[in-house]
Amino acid sequence: MTNNTVSGFSASLTDEINFICHDRYMKILLFIVPVFLLTFVSAMFSSGVPEKIPVALVDYDHSSLSREIIRNIDASKSIELTEIPENVAQAQRLMKSMKIYAFIEIPRGASGSAIRQDDNKVIIRYNGQFRSTGNAAFIGLQAAVNDAFSSLNNRKSLGAGHKGAGSSVPNIQVVSISNPQNSYERFLTPIAIPVLLSIVLSSAVICAIGRFFEEGKLCAGWMKKSRICLSIQIVSRCLPYITIIFLWNLLFNVWQTAGRGWPVLGNSWLLILAIFMLCLLTASVAIMFISITRNILTALSISTVYTSAALTYSDGTLSILNANGWAKFWSNFQPFTHYYRIQLEQVNLGSDITTSLYQFGILSLYIIIPLTVSFMLLGKHKYKQQPATFQENVKFDGIKQSVISTLTSIKKSQPIFSTAIMSLILYSIFYPSAYKAQINLKLPVAVVDFDQSSLSRNLIDNLQTTREIDVTRVDSSLSEALNLLRNRKVSAVITIDNDFKNNLIRGGDAGIDVHLSGGYMAVAADLRVAVMNAISATTDVNRLTPKTTDHIISLPLYNPTLGYESFIMPLVFIIILQQTLIFAGSMLIALRNSVGLTNINVSQFIGTFLGLFIVGFSGAIFVFGWVYYLQGYPNEGNMFLQLWLIVLFSAAVSSMSMLIGSFLDNINRPMQILSATSMVIFYASGASFPTFNMPGWVVKTMEIFPSSTMISGFTMLNSQGAGIYELMPVIIKISLLAIILFLLAMYRLVWRKSKAA
Repeated sequence: MTNNTVSGFSASLTDEINFICHDRYMKILLFIVPVFLLTFVSAMFSSGVPEKIPVALVDYDHSSLSREIIRNIDASKSIELTEIPENVAQAQRLMKSMKIYAFIEIPRGASGSAIRQDDNKVIIRYNGQFRSTGNAAFIGLQAAVNDAFSSLNNRKSLGAGHKGAGSSVPNIQVVSISNPQNSYERFLTPIAIPVLLSIVLSSAVICAIGRFFEEGKLCAGWMKKSRICLSIQIVSRCLPYITIIFLWNLLFNVWQTAGRGWPVLGNSWLLILAIFMLCLLTASVAIMFISITRNILTALSISTVYTSAALTYSDGTLSILNANGWAKFWSNFQPFTHYYRIQLEQVNLGSDITTSLYQFGILSLYIIIPLTVSFMLLGKHKYKQQPATFQENVKFDGIKQSVISTLTSIKKSQPIFSTAIMSLILYSIFYPSAYKAQINLKLPVAVVDFDQSSLSRNLIDNLQTTREIDVTRVDSSLSEALNLLRNRKVSAVITIDNDFKNNLIRGGDAGIDVHLSGGYMAVAADLRVAVMNAISATTDVNRLTPKTTDHIISLPLYNPTLGYESFIMPLVFIIILQQTLIFAGSMLIALRNSVGLTNINVSQFIGTFLGLFIVGFSGAIFVFGWVYYLQGYPNEGNMFLQLWLIVLFSAAVSSMSMLIGSFLDNINRPMQILSATSMVIFYASGASFPTFNMPGWVVKTMEIFPSSTMISGFTMLNSQGAGIYELMPVIIKISLLAIILFLLAMYRLVWRKSKAA
């Protein structure tokens, strides 16, 4: 029995390796797609932090203050003064055109407010819709203005002969553990790459095991075997895929440590074990999906929805502490959430080993339970027949008949219908729930008070009153507080310097440090604002120090509450619209290829294009109409411009779906190969990190996707109220792209194959 088991295991393993070596699409999935993912994601964020963000300055004062602010902007690495418009209206048009992300308005008489309190405050307006880039631009401009006022105050104090008259304001320093540069590469790539590789692994396992359910001869051979034999075969056949993706994960982590110089602060062996368990559980869940559905495409669809949501609900971008019950449930239901906590603890925080044991226990359940379910289902399949599959109509001609045939195929083919229609409805409900909290609320924070003065106690009370901070512990030991942070008992540690109050009075260096994990960059900005608000609310600080920060009025435009849902979801929905139509259209073309419909005429091509266009246009109307209304997303643009952009976008995506489908031989291929690309396309759009800081070759390559143009276009229209003048570059660009993609698809499906025939 043992010899038979070993020989069966070895034979299945060898057979699966041979399958990988000879199957073109599996080799693409396992070796080409990971290279694409690792290369593009790493390259996108390689500059680390946003630099030279274009800003503008409207100067009504024309004073020494204005000149000082301009000098400070020129000296800044984060911002670049690209425009000096004559008035605010011109600056706002530049903002609507996405030529700048923020601008300063220096009112007449603003320089006089350096020594007297009046209403001539400097106004900083910034793009709150592109939250990350806009906030970075605001921080850069705020620093330039504050430094300018400080310089003027110091010069006036020295000129007046008042030594020490210029009292200081508290210096707030954010100390990011394991990511002191606040690098987006250090923050986002360790979250994104494991998720993307998990999608690849899940797709590979489903396709590998699923072929034994769908291919007649293979299925007949399998159904004659016992559960034990089938289990051994499944394990042996999954082993190559687990090993390959595990090695890709290891390669990425070695690159992070040796290539980029980012150390693992905790236990490296625990991290390796967590990576292996992530691969093992991903394969286990994939086996369960294919065992339940016995249909590759259905299992791929379920897996894609389940796995791709891992990043959204991982607690890595926005804390789920104050999320609704569904978001909390789904976050904890995702195995990646628990893996990411281990990664955060061992890579970023250097947590104790015991801290991660609980998460390891949960990960083990995601291996045991799916494998148990799969084992129980294996024996039942031999008594069931595969459901009948949809047979594509290959006899249609003329534009009208081709349109009808395309729409009929989409309606009757359950996988295509689910992808084109049902997925869009599901995503419109499913994804927004992760961000309903909009902002980080009441994050647990420890405060270390070295000052022990009435001022510091007042400041702590005001920290507690902010919406972002919940002071769970006040301590005098920094090491104990940092230990709480290391073991994820608190989200941050705020320290108030020794002699804080006296330094404020004397004009010395009165500092407040905010220590937090490099894995939670999204938290840093919110905590910084909360600390600033607490300081402003502390009456003793206002009495002891000049109100430098009160010289500035900040106005986030297009997203005044800076809500995370209002920022991210309007951008994500454009990706959802694009990807669902690309998948559906390419599946339809691949289905036709598989049944021999590889040579179509111009009228058939145009009819198919129009059918897909109708589906895409209807989906966009549903999203920009009903979903935006239901969710309360900004949709204030001109209705006719909206329709025009939707037409161009739908045409470009429909053409791209047909072009992609022309390369594929099977309806399963789009889901198999392309599932992991959606996240990369989203990042390439500039939603999280500005495209002008990405390598040029990355931006040029990703511009083939319509979303790279239309995320800016729809945002300019719906959120920023841009008119046709501001949108004309977008309209020209997406029109040219739609024409090029249409002609390429026609060449692939009509002209090239006609010549070959």
